[in-house]
Amino acid sequence: MIIPEGLKKYKEIPVDCPKYDKSNPDYRCSLDYDKSNYRKRKAAEEAKKEKICIFKIIDLVNLFLQEINVNSKCVFIDGLDVLMAVNYEHIKRQYGLNNQSDIVWMRFTTDGYLGVVASSNDINFEYTTNSGKLIKSVDKEWDKNVIIIVPLPNIKSRQERLMIENMIGNYLRDKNIPIIDLYSHNLGK
Repeated sequence: MIIPEGLKKYKEIPVDCPKYDKSNPDYRCSLDYDKSNYRKRKAAEEAKKEKICIFKIIDLVNLFLQEINVNSKCVFIDGLDVLMAVNYEHIKRQYGLNNQSDIVWMRFTTDGYLGVVASSNDINFEYTTNSGKLIKSVDKEWDKNVIIIVPLPNIKSRQERLMIENMIGNYLRDKNIPIIDLYSHNLGK
């Protein structure tokens, strides 16, 4: 991976993002402790924006991967129950991944909004997670028939995967793509 100077800004956590710090907790990170409803308010703002076609999002992510010299492309998975189609060991072998968790994934709502940008081998459609709670808070539901995965071959560490997740999410945000869980891709850093 080679990050051109003009794209290094996507590595940075946006100033409005809650900061996870064990020694000085920012309770806005967790919906369960956030009495200000900061992330719910942000989700509501995102849900009011004009949604962008999933194929436009795929084009943007593929362009970004090319610009940072990551040899990968989005894989659009759709069907009756995509979780049944997602076999992490198969994905690892098919795309030459070092680890099953070397993927970035994106989930969508039934009305076509990008719900979350995340990474690892834990794709789910739960409503007990922060992302699920945010989706419910804006009266939306997960589309269990659509996901995008981005296999990441040849990455060297978990930190590199998290950095790519962070950069993809921040890049999409910068391109005015509404993301209901706007901060998830920045919180694990």
